[in-house]
Amino acid sequence: MRNWLMCLLILPAALLCPALRAAAQPEPEKARVGRLLADGVTAGDKLRAYDRLHQKLADIHARRGEALAKQGSQEEGKKELQRANGELLLSRQAYELALQRYPDHALLHNYYGEILFDRFDEQEAGVGEWKKAIKLDGKLGRAHNNLGVFLCHAGGYAEGLASLDKAVLLEPENPDYQYNIAQIYLAHWPQVMEIRKWTAGDLFKAAMTASETASRCAPDDFELAADYARNFFVGEEIGIAPDWDRAAKAWQRVRQLVRNDDEKFNAWLNEGRVWYKANKAGRAVKCCDEALKVRPQSMVAEELKNMAREPKRPKSGK
Repeated sequence: MRNWLMCLLILPAALLCPALRAAAQPEPEKARVGRLLADGVTAGDKLRAYDRLHQKLADIHARRGEALAKQGSQEEGKKELQRANGELLLSRQAYELALQRYPDHALLHNYYGEILFDRFDEQEAGVGEWKKAIKLDGKLGRAHNNLGVFLCHAGGYAEGLASLDKAVLLEPENPDYQYNIAQIYLAHWPQVMEIRKWTAGDLFKAAMTASETASRCAPDDFELAADYARNFFVGEEIGIAPDWDRAAKAWQRVRQLVRNDDEKFNAWLNEGRVWYKANKAGRAVKCCDEALKVRPQSMVAEELKNMAREPKRPKSGK
């Protein structure tokens, strides 16, 4: 799991009691899930596919519900949100049924922990499931990763970093784990520097290496490429002078992966910012011109272009 943002869609507390959970799973659905669990070897993967389908459906219903509410259709919007809740409940109940049958299935415990934490806001229960998964299978990188991210966000940096290290050691080519460790380094750099006994330069180098590795391991992932490019700017915040030429190349790669005009505009604009910081005004102006072709009315692009055109003031001194 990539470093999470708490999901907006969480079931109302009234729906979380055991009686309602049991009642909400129709017998035909139980039978369907039971067929997915027939083979213990494939049960984890099959149930994960089932879960992802229902979470996707939940998000679709939630978006519809929010849109209807904004349009003034409160009752219809509420029905859509109830449908979303129902889809999430099916996923939860499927894992609970699976763990009754396979109580020692580490991967199922991990996935169950994810839905408890992310969708039901049951953090303690979710973390408990990740710990169970690790106890059952110490080589389950996903559970180490989930636990590590949680611990770091909760202030348990030393233990959290150890868990993230373990996840990366087990699966060094997993882009999510590399992304997470880069994010933790840059978001909590004072604590990481103290624990690792690093200088700011050591930390920034390690973070950028992890971020670049994440993008390399998923070469078609726009978000990872953009995150790597953005991370160059963070260097200034911790007192490091980034390699702006490398940063420009990173934004050029982002531009190859853009999916819409907004992303294209931002890639051109940020490359322009990079060239401006590198004191390469001509290249900055060219990037601003390209950004303005996408958004002709952009005051931000115009302002950066004008700044790049202004002659640099001579340094004072002898």
